[in-house]
Amino acid sequence: MIRLSLPATLSPQRALGFFNAFRAVMLSVIVLMTLTRGYLGQPLADGAAFYGWALAYGVLIALWSVLKRAALADVVQLTLGVGADVVMIVLLMRFNGGVGSGYGMLLLPYLAVASLLASGRYALLYALMASVLLVGAELADTPRPDAGGVLQTAFLVLACFVTSAVTWRLAGHARRSEQLVRSRTAQLKRLDRFNALALQHLREAVLVVDDTGTVRQFNREARRLFPNVERGRMLIELAPFVARWRERGDAPSVVQATVHGRHLTGRLEPLVGTRSRAMALFLRDSADLADEARREKLAALGRLTANLAHEIRNPLSAISHAADLIAESADNEAQRRLTRIVRDNTRRIDRLVEEVLALNRRDRVRSETLPVSAVLAEFIEQFALSQPDAAGKVLTRFHAPGVAVSFDRGHLQQILWNLAANAWRHGSRTAGSVRIDVGQSAGRVALTVRDDGPGVPNAIQPHLFEPFHTSESTGTGLGLYIARELAEANGGALDYLPPGGCFRLTCKVAHA
Repeated sequence: MIRLSLPATLSPQRALGFFNAFRAVMLSVIVLMTLTRGYLGQPLADGAAFYGWALAYGVLIALWSVLKRAALADVVQLTLGVGADVVMIVLLMRFNGGVGSGYGMLLLPYLAVASLLASGRYALLYALMASVLLVGAELADTPRPDAGGVLQTAFLVLACFVTSAVTWRLAGHARRSEQLVRSRTAQLKRLDRFNALALQHLREAVLVVDDTGTVRQFNREARRLFPNVERGRMLIELAPFVARWRERGDAPSVVQATVHGRHLTGRLEPLVGTRSRAMALFLRDSADLADEARREKLAALGRLTANLAHEIRNPLSAISHAADLIAESADNEAQRRLTRIVRDNTRRIDRLVEEVLALNRRDRVRSETLPVSAVLAEFIEQFALSQPDAAGKVLTRFHAPGVAVSFDRGHLQQILWNLAANAWRHGSRTAGSVRIDVGQSAGRVALTVRDDGPGVPNAIQPHLFEPFHTSESTGTGLGLYIARELAEANGGALDYLPPGGCFRLTCKVAHA
């Protein structure tokens, strides 16, 4: 179906209604100016004929307002309406002496409005319709047309075509301009959404501040550093940065400040070329930077040590096997003591290698739904086989029975083994000296492993989860570090709760 050539903001129904309203206004103007006599062309020769014409035209306009709701193509309705208008204006000309009356000029605004709503070929069709009727009316009025009437008719026909063509061209330019504006607006909106998305995912806190210190834009990380930040609000915490901006002018600079106990560092970038003076602040917490650097170093260390561990394992196995052969043929205590030293140290190195290899396992998580009661029962049974004197002395207490966690089974067993072994080693090794409590709060399951020992000294607590930090001569310092890494890889957390020997592992609840 052929549609009217309209902007997206103007529907065909609204356009046809607009055109009908224009016709009603034009009819009202013609009636009003005719009643005042002499203001529009020459006075009517027959008043009854004019009022009959006006009544007929009004009925046509009313009928057309009903027609535009019919199931007809929009361009067909417009063409019928323009045809009726041309016929009525030509009749008005005949009532008032033909083309010389000047009423023919009324065709031009009708053609202009119709050309605005229709495409180019229909605009020319409407001009042709008007021209045919004008020429036909002139020939019907005067069997022998005079040169003056023919010339006036020719000029009026030319004016009709020029009006339709020019109006259609202008309307086309306007439509293309509107489409370009809509396209650019959509592109700007998409770009704005992309910028907002990119801004929110930056690790840095980003704030856009004007020269009065009022915040104009910020991201989520800025909200974390400045809880009270709001658009259109001045923050007293930003005063040092604004002062630095005023001091340095439009030159970028490195900035540092302590805000809410956090040492912030970053850069200040003046936004040059904007309508109002503004600056962008890119800030990071020094503690976050240090933690990020530490994680990168540990990741590099993990990759390096894992490669070394693989290379060490083969010669270590050969050394251990050779020590066993020497022990079998040893015929004195000195040789047996030396081979025992070799075996003990190879086992220690092998344990260290195994723990180093565990550093690479945090990326290989196979989460499954694990009932806590079943997992603990299996773990305590295995722990008792490894530590026979601990059989029946590790107690469990369920504050939230029947809960299940989403965790890697091997990772959970390794974490529990590390915590229980430490608790048994530092506790009194009596019944109930090691206890595992299970609770649930705020959608998290907490497994708390506690012993009745003295706990971790205050001097060691800040370094408790650091790799290779140990207070025991036989330890590797990797056990608690690996346990925390595995907990975080499974979406959980491992914390020490002073005083006393108490560690809490929090896990995600498994939903059925």
